[in-house]
Amino acid sequence: MVGRAVLVTGAAGGVGREVATRLLEAGARPFLTDRPGSGLTAFAGECGAASLEADLTDGRAIARLFDAVTEELDSLDDLIACAGVGSGPLMEMDEAGWRYVIESNLMSYVACTQRAVECIRRTGRGGSIILVGSISVHIKAVGESVYNAAKGGVASFAETLRKELMHEHIRVTLIEPGAIASAMQPFPPEERARMMAEHQLLPPAAVADAILFAATQPPGVDIVTLRIEPQIQKVV
Repeated sequence: MVGRAVLVTGAAGGVGREVATRLLEAGARPFLTDRPGSGLTAFAGECGAASLEADLTDGRAIARLFDAVTEELDSLDDLIACAGVGSGPLMEMDEAGWRYVIESNLMSYVACTQRAVECIRRTGRGGSIILVGSISVHIKAVGESVYNAAKGGVASFAETLRKELMHEHIRVTLIEPGAIASAMQPFPPEERARMMAEHQLLPPAAVADAILFAATQPPGVDIVTLRIEPQIQKVV
């Protein structure tokens, strides 16, 4: 990863932070983004990475983001999309709520991927798109209908896009983590820590390790789908 220009979305969250930290340790040049009010600016200042707060449900914000990436990094080698929000059952949400979940968890992935591929193509050296989905699409638990609609879309998008881009030496990887000890969980920090210690929740660092494993494969090796979950994963 030395010298590689990498855009990380959702970079203020648990997994995104761990990814950004590992990229910096590996000598990459990460550009970090997350929604306004996420704490991104403070985190980026601490680690010394370039950043821009952006609401990725807004196409104009995405355009500004990629303008900033191009200006700061000059090029782009990889996109690591970690952005996401949780959801409730469909009938407990208003239209604005479920639309925001789908726009955050699916539409932003498609929009950022399209822009990223355009940037990667200009380098002529290939690159990678790594999209964080969820094993929730396999579990189909009650209460996750809207969330699964979005993450199921990410899964189909990633697996199909890979075939569209494989001859351009652009790899597409779908990461499907189980329950993560992040702020998306409806538990206070101390409860998340307890559940992580009891192997009911994944450490964000473990998911970041899986992402970097996919990102650092040699040319010609594509990690298509990587499923990672805590040993005691909920099934309903």
